[in-house]
Amino acid sequence: MNKVNLIIKSEMNMIIILFIALLSGCASNTLVKVDDIDVQMPKIWQTSIPSSEKVTGKWWEIFNDDDLESFILDFQKNSPDLQSIIDNKNMAYQSSKINSAGIFPSLNGSISADTSVQNLSGFGAIGSFLDSQSGEDDSSSQNSESSNEVISFGNTTARLGLSLQWELDIWGRLLNGRKAAQKNYEAISYDLSYIGFSTIIRATQSYFQAVEAYGQMMISQESYDSFLEIRDLVKDRYERGLKSSLDYRLAETSVSTSKVLIESRTLQLKSLNRRLEILSGKYPKGDLITGKTLPVSLPNIESVIPADLLTRRPDIRSLFLKTESEGLLLAQAKRNLLPGISLNGSIGTSAQKLEDIFKDDYGIWNMGYSLTAPIFNAGRLRAAANLQESAQNKSKKDLLKGLLNAFSEVEQLLELDKSLLIQQGAINDAVQHSLDAYNLSKERYDKGVTTLESVLNTQRQYNDIRSQYLTLSRQRIENRLSLILALGGDTN
Repeated sequence: MNKVNLIIKSEMNMIIILFIALLSGCASNTLVKVDDIDVQMPKIWQTSIPSSEKVTGKWWEIFNDDDLESFILDFQKNSPDLQSIIDNKNMAYQSSKINSAGIFPSLNGSISADTSVQNLSGFGAIGSFLDSQSGEDDSSSQNSESSNEVISFGNTTARLGLSLQWELDIWGRLLNGRKAAQKNYEAISYDLSYIGFSTIIRATQSYFQAVEAYGQMMISQESYDSFLEIRDLVKDRYERGLKSSLDYRLAETSVSTSKVLIESRTLQLKSLNRRLEILSGKYPKGDLITGKTLPVSLPNIESVIPADLLTRRPDIRSLFLKTESEGLLLAQAKRNLLPGISLNGSIGTSAQKLEDIFKDDYGIWNMGYSLTAPIFNAGRLRAAANLQESAQNKSKKDLLKGLLNAFSEVEQLLELDKSLLIQQGAINDAVQHSLDAYNLSKERYDKGVTTLESVLNTQRQYNDIRSQYLTLSRQRIENRLSLILALGGDTN
């Protein structure tokens, strides 16, 4: 048995050496470069990046909001969305292992024991012969009983063995499939990384939407208080006969409509709060944001040129890897047309006693090779190769489209950042002017030189402009966060 083991070991070593030597010349190189994609890439952006200091620390620390930081940490820890992304990544890893396993040999072990019993009465003449031999020394009655007796023989066999099946990858077909599976897993990992980072950005934007909603609710409350003050003043003068009933009705109408606005914005705030609480894995009580103002400082932006997106954006890196994976699958599909060699073998023991199956004296083994080649399959393999070639061409177009969309996102966000800054400055001036107009209209109304309607209109205009300023401030924050996402970088 030791000699047999040496022979098997020697043959296996030769096969492995041959296998590795063949693989070294069969691996396909499908690395995709920018030059392979027909895209014009400028050296700088059309709209310059906002000047800022060097980026240090976490991007959300610039807001100096402990509640925001706590929310993000809870979101990262408890968010069902992020947990699903982690599960999807684990699933992708296991799928990659499954798709990569074909290159390795399949080794299976087995152990069995069976017993067989054979009745000789079923063999006619042999049974009669044994009956006649046994009847020479017996009486006639004993011969009669012997003739009806069934003679049985039992046999027990125990087996222990290993079986081997291995397709020798002489053309690199299986290796290409393995490399394609690995690149596909890397691509999925980058996709999930981008989705995870995007999810955190969107959650942070939702946080500031809730902060804005709280500010809008407070403006509506202040508006109600102002209308109430005006109503009380007009009511007092109306009761003294100094003002008409028209002024009193207008004041009452403004108070009633302002109540509706308070309720509407309160419901909006609670809805956004519940959304945030669900995102962070908490019970949706609707009271997460109570007493916040939008920050003035915005996160800094790194100085990035268009070419940097190729390595900074995980989704772009994923598209490159997917294109390379499709190229490897194309090489695999073409090599499916070539012959294949498989190695089959087994080694083990077979004995009548179970305790003997571990002894070399009862060893058995066999080894063989098989050569298979496609002769006729109605063009299935050729069509599969053509299909994979089309898939590779499509992946290149998807890569080009992804690059152009990424450039467009950054250009649009940079332009919007500049525009929002201008709008916010103009609205800030309008807030002060509308406040001055409101105060002036009240003075003129007290002097009797203007109508109550003018006072109410200037008061509404003042609150509307303050509301617009809040919205623009929140939009600037959202746009800056979207710009951080679009420029890529560290997405951990």
